[in-house]
Amino acid sequence: MKIHLYAIDIGGGHLAPAHAIKRQFDLMHFPDLEVRVVNLGRELRMRFLSMIYKAYWNLCLRYPPLVNAFYRGADNPFLIKVLDRLVSTAYLPRFVAYLQREQPDVVVSTYFTFTHFLETLKHVDQLHATAVVLNPEPFDAHLVWFSSALDWSMVFSERSRDEIVEKGLPARRVKLFPFPINPEFRRRTTPAARLRSRLSLAEEPFTVLLFFGAEGRGPAKKYLAEIAARKLHVQVVVICGRNTRLQDDLDEEARHFRGPMRLAVRGFVTNVPDYIAAADIVVGKSGPNQVFETLLQWRPIVISSFLANEQRTSDWVVSNGVGWLCRTPHQFGELLVRLLADPRVIRAYRANIRQLGLRSGAAEICEFLYDLAREHAGKPRRPRGFERLRQAALELGRTSRARTVVRQAARKAARTAARVVRRARPAARRRRRPTGS
Repeated sequence: MKIHLYAIDIGGGHLAPAHAIKRQFDLMHFPDLEVRVVNLGRELRMRFLSMIYKAYWNLCLRYPPLVNAFYRGADNPFLIKVLDRLVSTAYLPRFVAYLQREQPDVVVSTYFTFTHFLETLKHVDQLHATAVVLNPEPFDAHLVWFSSALDWSMVFSERSRDEIVEKGLPARRVKLFPFPINPEFRRRTTPAARLRSRLSLAEEPFTVLLFFGAEGRGPAKKYLAEIAARKLHVQVVVICGRNTRLQDDLDEEARHFRGPMRLAVRGFVTNVPDYIAAADIVVGKSGPNQVFETLLQWRPIVISSFLANEQRTSDWVVSNGVGWLCRTPHQFGELLVRLLADPRVIRAYRANIRQLGLRSGAAEICEFLYDLAREHAGKPRRPRGFERLRQAALELGRTSRARTVVRQAARKAARTAARVVRRARPAARRRRRPTGS
């Protein structure tokens, strides 16, 4: 049995849930199951489309109003689908060939382009696999992410489920799960001071972690300048990710910095959960992966900014009292002064996090997908739709060619027999001619 999770390397929001499910499958050890996270951008050689998506996403990170424009139109997906299919039609035959070669039992789409691919194949009865949509935004239900043509839709909040059902998806085909979090982010029970020692950090100071995703794009320098200007006695850890330029600049600044703030700079790390659990608060974006990964360690999060598609996540954080929204470095400085003056605030927010009872839904999702794969594998694989027509045409062609061969052989035999008869007639006349005439 095969389960494929389709994603694309544009932002971490689509890849992280897919990898969380894949990692959970690895831990569950189903012997008869093969699970793959497939980057279709690479698999289908979608260089032009990937270039367009990445360029647009990078612009959105710099100019958030671009995301707002897309977000407003995404809930009415007619234009989005038209544009998406115009750009990506050239890749659909490659996708069909890929499916015919791999023959997965269950396919899970985490990106709207691939959802539209699967929807198109469903409409023409060309998709053999059970098709599932995973919406990576836990509190949104934009129609661009979903399709009523597919078999199942996975959502991660009651709000999202109710909204998408109200918009027309059958409730019986919408499954609600807790948000899938990579098992590597399981809650650390080691005391924070001991974790700081392991990470070569000072054990005692109030510790702030600045982490703006794997790409390291965020206002880290502005927040550091605000802390330095207020002369706060804190330890600040900055994870720069793949942003080597930021890392070089902060390394240089750390070597010449004079003041009560302690600065620790890290590049791309693979043990982010340890750094989160070692901190008192985490400063970052409101992407659902970072939010849930932080809260799973019982650490409050400070949201520095959010894109339009992340606003509901940000609202959820603030309304549940598990984090703060600080749009400017000044607001963050005021918050930090307050937290240093009154430790009870941090304790209250951690209590709020514990009351939420957050857990990863990866294991439940794996069980659900495994049952779908087992159910699908038990059905005989038969040609569908256009494939049946194609096979019928091929069979008709083979029959027609066979008849042609028979007719040609009969004609050849007839011509040969005629030649033999013609050659035999003069000899017969000579034998019948009278002697002496």
